[in-house]
Amino acid sequence: MKTHPPPRSPRPLHGFTLIELLVVIGIITLLLSMLIPALSLARDSSRSVKCLSNLRQVGLAFQMYAAEQRQYLPFPTTTLFSSGDQRFLWFNAIDQYLGSNLKGQELRTGVAGQRAYKTFKQCIVWELFEGDATTPAQTNKEAARTYKMNVHLMRPSPAGHAKITDVERSSEFVMVGDGVSLDYTGDQANQTESVAFYFEVNDVVDVGPALRHRGAANIVFVDGHAATMNEIKTITKQMKGKNNKIQIRTWESEYINASGAPAKLNDPLKSAEAQGLRRNPNMPLVWSYPPKLYRDKP
Repeated sequence: MKTHPPPRSPRPLHGFTLIELLVVIGIITLLLSMLIPALSLARDSSRSVKCLSNLRQVGLAFQMYAAEQRQYLPFPTTTLFSSGDQRFLWFNAIDQYLGSNLKGQELRTGVAGQRAYKTFKQCIVWELFEGDATTPAQTNKEAARTYKMNVHLMRPSPAGHAKITDVERSSEFVMVGDGVSLDYTGDQANQTESVAFYFEVNDVVDVGPALRHRGAANIVFVDGHAATMNEIKTITKQMKGKNNKIQIRTWESEYINASGAPAKLNDPLKSAEAQGLRRNPNMPLVWSYPPKLYRDKP
């Protein structure tokens, strides 16, 4: 007669101990802390690359415009004509060279019927703003300009178009670039700096560059090349208008006075040297060339 071995008693099941569980959680947390910054860096780098691509297209459109207009550049502001004619405003003037038109804008009111709001005329962050067109009037998003033109690319007193041939050091002379917009303030109507078509560095209280790409700004220069500008000395300034309690980082003036402090030009019809100013070594970019190129009212 066969005998069978006694059945084995089942092995007790053991779960994770508290220490083991804490170790696993710690490892996962460590991995996430390493992964998230890397993903954030990759996302920001991708945005900066897309922004540079848009700016290169804008720069090419400026070059094509100038080639057809006897080397004249479009105007950086809406103030060229008291009649409100905005054909020569840079934001509108380059449309034909970017394949942009006003199709679909016919029934819109005010300036919304005169402007083509296209993503390729903006930094990619513009696509993240709230306020897509749902009304006949211009929305806060549409009024926002993440790219702005150098306001000193004009002839002063009386204000007039600048020519590419007026520009010296064209590979260093700022034409269009990242400017302060709603990504600094949130969704706001008529935000002073966001709606401006222009920017500069010489007047610290005016609209300045936006260092939105990890402390850098993308710029397209008069010669048509675009670059990410970083490692330029920054200052803290207050924003204009109702956002004057918001402080942002931006760049210093291109001029300094005899004591070495950043300074603004007081007379656009005199050279910087005639006003006791010299170039600021902390600002390697060229923004103006007085008295030939400077904004009409400093």
